[in-house]
Amino acid sequence: MNVSSSFEHEIRPATTADVRGVATVHVDTWREAYKDIMPREYLAALDVVTRAERWLKTLTAGTPCVLVAVVNDAVVGWIAYGPSRDDDLESRCAEIEAIYVAPAFWNRGIGTALMSEASERLYAEGYSEVTLWVLKDNKSAQSFYVQRGFQTDGSAKVIEIGGAALTEVRLKRRIAVGLENAPR
Repeated sequence: MNVSSSFEHEIRPATTADVRGVATVHVDTWREAYKDIMPREYLAALDVVTRAERWLKTLTAGTPCVLVAVVNDAVVGWIAYGPSRDDDLESRCAEIEAIYVAPAFWNRGIGTALMSEASERLYAEGYSEVTLWVLKDNKSAQSFYVQRGFQTDGSAKVIEIGGAALTEVRLKRRIAVGLENAPR
């Protein structure tokens, strides 16, 4: 996808009509972002159709909440969020379950816009903090989150993806309306 340096984007709630776009961003981003972290065979086997079927079930269920970033009627990014799934956190703590932006749109403000909109919605719902889990070896993503006020809270867990044991670390920050107010 050829992208100019200036473009209009819209952030809105995902609908079932977005499943193909969400799945495409999901697969393309995993293949690029995790190419040196996850098994290559696993990434090569990812399938947009199968992923779209999963996303249809998720969006139909309505949880987690999913926002999409749209440019020229195409989904170029998305964020999934809701109450924290971690038992050791308070009920006023939310979780960003995932955020992905199509590689052609990296470093163009889409991820920040998605994070900001989700933060505003979580704040309006009464949440005061938000966490997320990130692969320990994904230094690029960790840098993105730290620049937006997240800090490690010392929690880690090992997950299995494609036969590989991968460590995730949990990051946390207070929710501020608009990332310009996020703690640094």
